[in-house]
Amino acid sequence: MMSSCRSICNFKLAGACWLLILNGCGDEGDVTRSRAANATPVTTARAVERRVEVTERSIGRLQAPTTPAIAAETAGRVTKINFDAGMRVDVGDIIAELDDEVQRSNVRAQSANVERLVVLRENQERTVARFEDLVVKDSAAQSLLDDAVAAHKALGAQLEEARARLADATRDLDRTRIRSPLPGIIQAKRVSVGDFVVGGQPLFDVVATDRLRAIAPFPETVSSDLQIGQKVYVELVRSPSSRLESQISEIRPQIGLANRAVDVIVELAPPAGWRPGSSVAVSVVVEVREQSVTVPSESVVRRPVGNVAYLVASESVRQAPVDIGVRTVEWTEVLSGLQAGDIVVRDGAGFLTDGTAVEIREDIR
Repeated sequence: MMSSCRSICNFKLAGACWLLILNGCGDEGDVTRSRAANATPVTTARAVERRVEVTERSIGRLQAPTTPAIAAETAGRVTKINFDAGMRVDVGDIIAELDDEVQRSNVRAQSANVERLVVLRENQERTVARFEDLVVKDSAAQSLLDDAVAAHKALGAQLEEARARLADATRDLDRTRIRSPLPGIIQAKRVSVGDFVVGGQPLFDVVATDRLRAIAPFPETVSSDLQIGQKVYVELVRSPSSRLESQISEIRPQIGLANRAVDVIVELAPPAGWRPGSSVAVSVVVEVREQSVTVPSESVVRRPVGNVAYLVASESVRQAPVDIGVRTVEWTEVLSGLQAGDIVVRDGAGFLTDGTAVEIREDIR
């Protein structure tokens, strides 16, 4: 009877051991499956070295270096206007015309005078030639030849004077056509057809568009970092993709009393669409770091300890505090905390903490 009881107890004990073993195996599998199910899907990237430009940025405006007021150069009545305000003109375009009847009559009179003197001088040349022949043959006195030569020179001087007067008359005629001295846009029209204008009276305002300058104020604290010739990036505030590279051409010597800023001036050859008065972002390159560690900007996130990146370690991540420098939309400079070649989380970094299990869904970029 006692032996039977011992057998039953041994059987129950063995069964219990098997149940414990089976339960233990089931728990380990469940933990593995649970860990995989709770892993955060992420993508990764490698920290790389690149050339980084440190810039100081300011918002400024575009200004036309020249905005001449085109004036009448002679008196007359306006008979025709070919361009209106807002229209584009090129060098030499005739913007307006004045009554030119008087100037044309003067040109005709001066042309006739030149022709008359040309005929007289040619005739006097023949007279000089005849007296030279007669003097050689002793048939005429030397004084007659001298008088003929003097008359020829006098006619030559009169002809030069007449040609100068013809040139003046021609210029006066040309001045009845008001031409644009530069390419640009007519900002204002101050005259109408039928108006009588006098020499020096402003008729049109033209804004030059072939050359523009960007003027941007920079704080007094960075004025010592600014130098003529430094590389500058200029872009329209309304269109950041329109970026031009230039250099500082001038720095205003005086710091503004109102804003405690120094004006930086950048000369530009702008593309179409850049207009005087537009707001521009001016970025001056004050330092260049040739081999600086950078990571995708998504990889750097803010935590209570500061900026961090997450280093990939097997199936989990390790939090790495970082000091950052230049930050762009695509990448961020890491001054300390990472080395080139480190693998960091890219997409999904904002959902992680130190030691979080991760599942890499994409190859390193």
